[in-house]
Amino acid sequence: MKILNASHTVILTTRADVPDSHLEAVFTKERGDGRFPDLPKQDLWESMTRDFLNLRNYGYKDLNHWMEKQTCLAVGLTMVAAAELGVEATPLEGFDPTSVDKAFKIREPGHSTTLLLALGYPDPKKQYTTPISRFDPDQLFTFV
Repeated sequence: MKILNASHTVILTTRADVPDSHLEAVFTKERGDGRFPDLPKQDLWESMTRDFLNLRNYGYKDLNHWMEKQTCLAVGLTMVAAAELGVEATPLEGFDPTSVDKAFKIREPGHSTTLLLALGYPDPKKQYTTPISRFDPDQLFTFV
């Protein structure tokens, strides 16, 4: 099993919701860091962010799904960083997130487990020696 042989396993979590207190903490941090050059731009950004979250929460009703996709973006960047360091990374699904949440008390701070990421160096003795079968790119992609 990859997870048992990995030198490190990262648990990637997603917030269960976005309470006003979290949003205010983000905005306060952005203001403190001087993210925007002037107050009107900061105010516009905050208004747009609230509108976007309201649309996802009440219009599309997919806020949790959207937030999980944001977590997956972090997985992609982590895998690229690992590759730069010569570390192999394997994202893992097909596990029971509730048991991971319970074992690591993930839900206590208001999160849930989205993905696991196994990191490590390959064992040369356990490398595949048979060819891996893949479709040709033109069968997988449409080039425009």
